[in-house]
Amino acid sequence: MTGYRIIGLAAALAASLAASAASAQALQRQEVLGNWTLRMTPSEGVTVKMDGGRMEMPVVVSARGGSAIACVVDGEAADCRLNRGRLVITVRIDDARMVHTLNRRGSGGFTGETRMNLPGLPFGSMRIGDASLIRR
Repeated sequence: MTGYRIIGLAAALAASLAASAASAQALQRQEVLGNWTLRMTPSEGVTVKMDGGRMEMPVVVSARGGSAIACVVDGEAADCRLNRGRLVITVRIDDARMVHTLNRRGSGGFTGETRMNLPGLPFGSMRIGDASLIRR
């Protein structure tokens, strides 16, 4: 009887790992192309002041060349690339950069984190919140 339990536990664990691997698969160019809304939710204790207080921006991701992509965020060209299966969208704000790294599939789009890169930060960047990219 114990042998059957071990086999059942192993089968359940294998199924769980397979499901996790499927949701953790690298993002592909074809699935990130299109019209999106980029939403940034500040971490607890973090205050982010944006022009007009907006935490949501329209994003258009389009194909560029062989396997490259291009982004327009809130009407402005932005750095956008697939890097190791993650979609990285960088928006410049004066001398700073807000970097949204989306690496998980979520309901209607992708989720990840937002970091702020400021010149002079001794540690390079700091996490300021969560990011989500939702299809429009």
